Amino acid sequence: MGISANKKGFETLPDDFISNLSSNFNINIFSFIVHPSDFTKKRIISTGSDSTLWYVKDKKFKKKLAMKQISKTKSLLENSYKDIINERALLSKISHPFLVKLYFSFQDEKYLYMITNLMRGGDLRFWYSKKIFFSERQCKFIIASIILGLEYLHSNKIIHRDLKPENILFDKKGYVHLTDFGIAKNLSGLEDEKGIIDTSGSPGYMSPETIFQKKHSYPSDFFSLGVICYEMIMKKRPYIGKNRQEIKQKMASEFVQIKKSEIPDGFSQEFVDFTNKLLEKNIDNRLGTRGINELKSHPWLKYYDWKNLYLMKEKPPFVPPKKVISSNEAIEEETNVKQKPINSEIYKIAFKEFLYFNKYSKNQLNMDRGSKFINPHSFYEEVDKKEEEFKHIVLQMDEELKKEKEKIKEKESQRKKSVGMTKHINLNKQIYDKRRNSNISNDKDDFMKQNFNPVRIKVRKQSLA
Repeated sequence: MGISANKKGFETLPDDFISNLSSNFNINIFSFIVHPSDFTKKRIISTGSDSTLWYVKDKKFKKKLAMKQISKTKSLLENSYKDIINERALLSKISHPFLVKLYFSFQDEKYLYMITNLMRGGDLRFWYSKKIFFSERQCKFIIASIILGLEYLHSNKIIHRDLKPENILFDKKGYVHLTDFGIAKNLSGLEDEKGIIDTSGSPGYMSPETIFQKKHSYPSDFFSLGVICYEMIMKKRPYIGKNRQEIKQKMASEFVQIKKSEIPDGFSQEFVDFTNKLLEKNIDNRLGTRGINELKSHPWLKYYDWKNLYLMKEKPPFVPPKKVISSNEAIEEETNVKQKPINSEIYKIAFKEFLYFNKYSKNQLNMDRGSKFINPHSFYEEVDKKEEEFKHIVLQMDEELKKEKEKIKEKESQRKKSVGMTKHINLNKQIYDKRRNSNISNDKDDFMKQNFNPVRIKVRKQSLA
């Protein structure tokens, strides 16, 4: 299998592209090719050890997006390329209002690229660094949004495993989205869904079973959520250390819970109870072990309008200021740092699965293989339209369910009415019979009193004598 470079500098597809793509990812075949020159770099959002996240603009459609640019050399040297391939594979399959959306992934000779929707409101850690903390109402909105995202992931047998403030993003309206699926684990196909042992994640947010290299599953995400809740309330993490080993030792020797006397002003006992139950070190006692509905039915969230939140009809209580994109760094291209050269054949082997991808097939968008559109609508608008259609289906199903409930209610009402009428008739009959019997009895008594009164009988006898 060979990969060659064309005149524009990005690689063409291998011969077995279609078979690899369909067998590995089961997604639609792309309808046109994209490359870095299709996007204008505006500024850097954030930087990592092997990647840079850019705020970019699509030149053709003027759509503002995020572009993750990953160095192939650094990812190979740091052994992080597997996480990148894993993230790309998962993002190509999932779609939910509270998860980041992957539009394209592609590569050139030096870099891998992933184009996602832009989160202009920064991440949770960014706002903590600005000394901005949230009220309980704002916390509830954020936590509820995360729960909906986790509910979708868990229903698709995916554990996030790296839930932390840096991976909780705000869009420009204030809605929350989960990101960074590099170490997420798909349990589909595993015989034991309760058993993965590798210790990946951020130590301060890892569950005890993960950090101690025990089998872990979905409840691990709930412990991480508990740490986020704890940080919202107490402005610090429950287990703090300079490194993984220190955090591990503290977790082994301590059991952190928020005491009633420690609750800061403005936070309820219900929120604290919710947090404490998520921070249970024993999985059997942890909230959510028997399903995510345990979280949704907790008194703190019991009456939350989940459907309204999912349809994004609930107004976010926190709206980021305009033009906030986490970093204030100016545009700067990567400097030419001397690195140990890596054979291009290694690239081909390492990144053979990082193939060209976009979410929209030729049939869906009615476009040719090149950049020319037969349909004037952009693919971004098409996706938004599809999501709106899906929401419409949800609403339609909800309306149908309401009508069905109303029918059942009406039938029950008619039944009760019928039963009530019967009871009323029976009651009236009983009253009538009672009164009738009472009247007969009274007439009889009057007759006896009039005709068989002892005094009258005596007078009568005297007059006869």
